[in-house]
Amino acid sequence: MTKAKFSQLKKFFSQFPTKKLAKNTIIFSPGDKVEDVYFIKSGFVRAYTKTPYGENTLNIFKPLFMVSVMHNMVSQKNNFYIQALTPVEIYIAPKAQFAKFQKENPEIEALVTEFFVSTMLNYLTNQGNIINGNAINKVASVLLQLVNDYGDIKNDQLVVNFPATHRIVANIVGLTRETTSIQMSKLQKLGVISTKRAQFTVKNVERLKSLADLGE
Repeated sequence: MTKAKFSQLKKFFSQFPTKKLAKNTIIFSPGDKVEDVYFIKSGFVRAYTKTPYGENTLNIFKPLFMVSVMHNMVSQKNNFYIQALTPVEIYIAPKAQFAKFQKENPEIEALVTEFFVSTMLNYLTNQGNIINGNAINKVASVLLQLVNDYGDIKNDQLVVNFPATHRIVANIVGLTRETTSIQMSKLQKLGVISTKRAQFTVKNVERLKSLADLGE
């Protein structure tokens, strides 16, 4: 989704009230019915499931909008935990008004459909890399998805403002935190990325793409 198209959606949602939530707040749990459409003004959330073996973070970024749109389409109960990774502020639009807005603006309806489909295609591709790849494939694939969703050019560098902590990345790819830390350190030593607390910078995006490829 381009920034111009993203701003169109944000303009619609900005007419509705916002809700502020603290870091680690569980916004939705399995079984909850998602009655409205949610759009993040600031902050980050994750979608995850729980099994007897632990948590499984889904490799779907910007999941709050994604999940609420999905339930807007099919009207069934939620199957995921949605949790604030950082303090977040979200717009909440009534489902009926969002449906009316799309009907009156076919280009927005097409945009939302495109976003939904492209997100699912990226998810399926990344899941293939995560399931079948080695440790470096897995970590590089997740970081590449973050680049696609949150990457921004700043001072001629590709900066991703997302709290990609080793714990979060490990949870997404199904590796131990120790193994993930080794792979992140390897990427830094290769000159592919550099990291800070709440962001990382991609120094060589083509190399990151090749490391995400199962052929590597």
